[in-house]
Amino acid sequence: MSTISTAREKPMSIHTLEQWPRRPEARRISGTDSHSTAAPNIETMTEARYDGLLLDHDGVIVTLCSQQVLRAATTDAFVDAGVSNPTPDDVDTIMIRVRDDDLCAVADRYRVDPDQLWQYREQRTEQALRRETRAGRKAPYEDVACLEHVEVPTGIVSNNQARIVEFVLQAHGLQEYVETIRAREPTRESLREKKPEPRYLEAAAADLDCSNPLYVGDSESDVVAGQRAGFDTVLLRREHNATRKLEVEPTVEVESLQAVLELL
Repeated sequence: MSTISTAREKPMSIHTLEQWPRRPEARRISGTDSHSTAAPNIETMTEARYDGLLLDHDGVIVTLCSQQVLRAATTDAFVDAGVSNPTPDDVDTIMIRVRDDDLCAVADRYRVDPDQLWQYREQRTEQALRRETRAGRKAPYEDVACLEHVEVPTGIVSNNQARIVEFVLQAHGLQEYVETIRAREPTRESLREKKPEPRYLEAAAADLDCSNPLYVGDSESDVVAGQRAGFDTVLLRREHNATRKLEVEPTVEVESLQAVLELL
């Protein structure tokens, strides 16, 4: 575990999963309809007395990387593993939202070791995201500056690699806003631990000594992970997910991080 001093004079813990006990389900509060952008009932949500804030990284704090860039990186990973002409479907299968059984099935088709293929994929993805960050194409959203006004302990919970999250935060001077990061190691084992499993959320809450944090994400897996952890969950609507329909209902939906601060 590495630490970085922050402007809040608290160490930012950057680490991956450890075993944490399941937390009891948090008290549910009413929110908006799952597909509406109506204002939440602020008075009701304030009663929850959130003692922490957990944030997803990609799509919440910083912009997403283009699929074209990720697809090229994943194709290069196949080449590194000795596969010169993978099918587009197989490239997409191990590009994003990867499942371990799907990875193994792809590796088996090409008779390569799944651990080695995944190692190449993680390395190529890291290299691509570092380039995109340095070029300014993976950048903070404009409303991220409002996080300096958050008065509760704040952490990041991401399915991205921890080393990438750390790099992006430092490159954009955002490390001062958070006190812990829970994200993946570049290993196959991490595929079984990531969201929608709640373990990263539970671990981050424990890092911050929070019993009732508010979690902010941008996807269905975020909402499911928050519900499994027993935390109220905000779905943040941005351009990439503005019209996406979910099969689960978040506690509330908002369209900016400023609106999240009103819930704390």
